[in-house]
Amino acid sequence: MVRKGFDREMHSNSRVVVILPYKYLNYMDEELSLVKTLYREIAEIYTIRRPNPKYYVTIPVLDEIKLLDGIDKLVIMDRLKPRQIINLYRELGIEVLDRILLILEIFAEHAGSREAKLQIELARLKHQYPLVKEAIRAMKLGELHGFLGAGRYGYEKYYLMLKEREARVRREIEKLRKIRSVRRQRRRREEAIHVSIVGYTCAGKTTLFNKITGLGKPVGPEPFTTLQPKTSAIMYKGTKIYFTDTVGFIRDLPPEIVEAFYATLEEIKYSDIIIDVVDASKPVQDVLIELSEALNIFSEIGVHGKRIIVALNKIDLIGGDHLNTVINKINESININEIIPISATSGLNIDKLLDYIAAVHKGGKENIRSKIWAQATEG
Repeated sequence: MVRKGFDREMHSNSRVVVILPYKYLNYMDEELSLVKTLYREIAEIYTIRRPNPKYYVTIPVLDEIKLLDGIDKLVIMDRLKPRQIINLYRELGIEVLDRILLILEIFAEHAGSREAKLQIELARLKHQYPLVKEAIRAMKLGELHGFLGAGRYGYEKYYLMLKEREARVRREIEKLRKIRSVRRQRRRREEAIHVSIVGYTCAGKTTLFNKITGLGKPVGPEPFTTLQPKTSAIMYKGTKIYFTDTVGFIRDLPPEIVEAFYATLEEIKYSDIIIDVVDASKPVQDVLIELSEALNIFSEIGVHGKRIIVALNKIDLIGGDHLNTVINKINESININEIIPISATSGLNIDKLLDYIAAVHKGGKENIRSKIWAQATEG
């Protein structure tokens, strides 16, 4: 299957070909939004049902790509093996990015803080090791010339340089992590409540954070506008509440990304309450999948026994029937402490969300739960 004509003025003038695995066919718009975050023009899109072990793409598709003019990059929305990247480079002579490298490029585009940049570099280094090892093997066999520009005898030194750089990056990240830990302990001595705002990218996390705190942190339709956690405190009915906005999740978040951003994600681990912001305007099945995958990520970073509030966002865009269906399906499928429908843009039910958080802090959650639920779903 081929689709054409996704032109868009972006920061990059590259023309790219996108390979979409069949497993993401139902989420094509979501996957393409990642690509279009970086690249101005998608020249062609191919879907692959069964990857070729040597090239990932099938031979007919590879031959078609060779005939295309002005193509700068090949983006494959799946995890590639090192030999597949090298084989594609050898056949096409253009840069090849898999889904992990693409996500890291997007992260690099949005990184503002020193910590975020270091985390991205660490993930890149880890992802490069297998590729460099494969390049060393191919160069010794005389199968590859000029890949990565290291030269026939330069790859061993290049590999050692990467390992040394990784060690330095890890040390710097650990220093920043300790600073963050000291700040967190200082906040805890205030006997305030700590709330992490999490959820899929573009679900409205930062919009909610801004609405609650009164700040104006950047928001946008492109993925990963937020990479560095932002924390701000408010006083609500005599309760001091710290809110932290975190990096967004995506479908099939690569383990390398979770590991590299652990220092960022650990804010979730040490919070008292987690608000999982979900785009309620999506199909019910997508909502359930995103909730399940968020719970899996929590488990990976060691989040256990935390009170989780599902904030069903964008209810101003949907009807009552769809909202009720979403709520019922969540209750049937997933064990969640509380569900509160909101609109982060208009502020609808934000007071109910804050009421629940304050009540949890004061130990009166059981008495007010049904009252808040009735108010939040009213109308």
